[in-house]
Amino acid sequence: MTEQQAQDAESGVPEIPGKLKRTVKKLAAAGEVPVQIAPAILRSQASEQMLAIARIGMMDKILGYLVTTQKNVHFVRPGFAWDKVQTVPLDMIDRVEYVDEFHTNTLKIKVEGKAESIIFYEDLDGIEFYQYIKDKKWKN
Repeated sequence: MTEQQAQDAESGVPEIPGKLKRTVKKLAAAGEVPVQIAPAILRSQASEQMLAIARIGMMDKILGYLVTTQKNVHFVRPGFAWDKVQTVPLDMIDRVEYVDEFHTNTLKIKVEGKAESIIFYEDLDGIEFYQYIKDKKWKN
């Protein structure tokens, strides 16, 4: 473990996958520090094959990430030249709910009346995201 990784672990910053370093640097420059980074994809941007890969948790074929900060949720699809990033402010999330009670590692978020499903590669990442959003909403 490098000295920087040890400092990040102590400060609560999650480990940053190599594919996300470019995007996380930009977020840090904007004053956003990640509180959670999880392999996940949006249902609206995924083919059936991509969904199957995510549902069975094929960690060697990660196609997207959910990066949660204290202000926003960023959905990142890493690319060679640039990353595709969609951002949703946490205060715009109306609701978060489970889909099929963890059978598909899927959560649904509702933003201003529109719903989007998030498929997590690991069910524990989905649980952590759910708890973080619920805690943020409860405190506000």
